[in-house]
Amino acid sequence: MKGVIIGDVAGSVYEWKPAAAHTLFDSDECCFTDDTVMSTAITDALLICRARGLAADDDILSVLVERMQYFGRLYPDQGYSRSFRAWLQSEHPQPYGSATNGALMRCTSAGWLADSAEEARRLGRLTALPSHDHPDALAAASLCAELIWRARMGESKDALREIVAREYEIPTLDEIRPITAFDFTCKTTLPIAFAAFYEGSSLEEAVCLAISLGGDTDTNAAIAGALAEAHGGVPEALWKQAETYCPPEILSVVERWAQATGTQV
Repeated sequence: MKGVIIGDVAGSVYEWKPAAAHTLFDSDECCFTDDTVMSTAITDALLICRARGLAADDDILSVLVERMQYFGRLYPDQGYSRSFRAWLQSEHPQPYGSATNGALMRCTSAGWLADSAEEARRLGRLTALPSHDHPDALAAASLCAELIWRARMGESKDALREIVAREYEIPTLDEIRPITAFDFTCKTTLPIAFAAFYEGSSLEEAVCLAISLGGDTDTNAAIAGALAEAHGGVPEALWKQAETYCPPEILSVVERWAQATGTQV
């Protein structure tokens, strides 16, 4: 979860402005966006389900929707799409067929709170389902959650790449830099974020590489940061910088997640 926040905050000021960033948080305008808010909401929901012993799909979905709307309304101006803003305010929110990367940026805690690769895929799919029920979004969220789980289990980058390559063509960063097309779909975002993670030697470098591409820098960097965190952890000094951008409600969920997963806050 910390990797998501680090990437989101660091990438928040570079959308469509490719930047060869050598240090993170190098602008006074950095902020958390919808990526952090919805990742927090999903994490909170999955922690609640675990505490209450809720395992059925319908029960998990009910809590997911409630916490997504709670946090989305608590932080209403963090860059949501028009369709998702309407979903947040709906009395009876329904999925609307979205295939965009909103399904990816919020799914990563499924990989942290699952007990197997299969459960990670199931939970990842459920985190997308409340709004992003397009098959591409469901598949990408499932795969991303599985990658997080496998990275936590110590699988190598090359092994993870083989799994991704079964479903997506993975470009090199040089092949896609800079990003100029307006494409926020999951099927485009996941290979890009994975490439930044794969080519980066550390979490910081993975995030910097994602930012250097331009395009949807906060989401690309958030997913690359999440993968890098699961693979190698988060440097304490880097998290100390990132947490200064977060309000107490978000940091409280991070603390509960860290306790549940045995990671250091």
